[in-house]
Amino acid sequence: MSIERSQKVMPAVFTEIHTEASKRADRRNVEGATSASKTRTGTKVSLSNQIQSLQTNSSQDINIEYLDKIKAALSAGELPIDTDKIASALTKKMFQTI
Repeated sequence: MSIERSQKVMPAVFTEIHTEASKRADRRNVEGATSASKTRTGTKVSLSNQIQSLQTNSSQDINIEYLDKIKAALSAGELPIDTDKIASALTKKMFQTI
């Protein structure tokens, strides 16, 4: 097989993948319902109070005011950028992952 005769690769579209997965799941559900005479019982799940409080926690992890100041300084060209510090951190991170 030569490179010139190979088929072109087309990118997958998420909706196509989702549709195909749904079709497979539907087929499995139909096959399972017709072939199995067993009834399934559901599992009861309850969340602890701590997890429930995390889900309803409205505090922000990001300081929006500080972020706005950084954005304003960056757009005005007033934000000092230390390229040596950035390069050093990137290099250090790169060697830590190897």
